[in-house]
Amino acid sequence: MAMRGAQVKVGAVQAAWDQVCALRSEDDLAALPELAERISTATAIYGGHELLRGTVFLIGGALEQIGAGRPGGEQIAEKFTKTLLNKVAQWAEVVEPADLPMVRQVVTVAFEGRDPVAWRDQAGLVPDSEPRAMTCALALIADFVDRIDGPGACERVLLTALGSALD
Repeated sequence: MAMRGAQVKVGAVQAAWDQVCALRSEDDLAALPELAERISTATAIYGGHELLRGTVFLIGGALEQIGAGRPGGEQIAEKFTKTLLNKVAQWAEVVEPADLPMVRQVVTVAFEGRDPVAWRDQAGLVPDSEPRAMTCALALIADFVDRIDGPGACERVLLTALGSALD
């Protein structure tokens, strides 16, 4: 799968979305074992780094739904990013504060219309804690999109794009 040039394994993108679904499934505990199995299998096949790339890919796609990369998108970028980081930071039991600048930069790059995956690939080593921060950020972005466009909107758009990439 490609976004503005960066190639990401489709299975890693699917597993990245599964991680977000697990995080967002507070009411649907029955789905957790299946999600955990799919995430574990994908991690074994692709590795944690590729799942992070899948998460960054989905962050870019979710942000496109709210105007990132389009003229005028930069008008909401600063306030949106600040609010997002404040909410991610509230998950202190999961997220390391040292990972917030990387989340900020990935979101900024997406709002600028650049490829966040390619940018992240060039940004250096990935600490073990960073995937959790990115997953939390993606979950919050998906919640925002769903509040604006209706329940399930983020997933529908992202999975439609994923399906189109497979055709």
